[in-house]
Amino acid sequence: ASSYTTMLSEGKNQSIIISGESGAGKTEATKRILTYFASLQAASKSGESDAPDKMGIEEQVLRSNPILEAYGNAKTLRNDNSSRFGKYIDIEFDTTGK
Repeated sequence: ASSYTTMLSEGKNQSIIISGESGAGKTEATKRILTYFASLQAASKSGESDAPDKMGIEEQVLRSNPILEAYGNAKTLRNDNSSRFGKYIDIEFDTTGK
């Protein structure tokens, strides 16, 4: 929440780095952050009528997660779905946070 509000108030790009050992919860933390950003977008769009064929950021973000998890994951002694490389996700917002 702090990086999002700082981005809006100061107009500066923000980064969130999630690191840790296998099984530490990096994927779950990433899901929570993406869900948070998606909920902000959904809340900012409430009351607006968008084109029915235009997929909102919430749907895009939530649909992308299984694809991100599918690449480079393998079973290890500690974890059935261990990531073999880092993930880079770039989410761009306009000056209003949309």
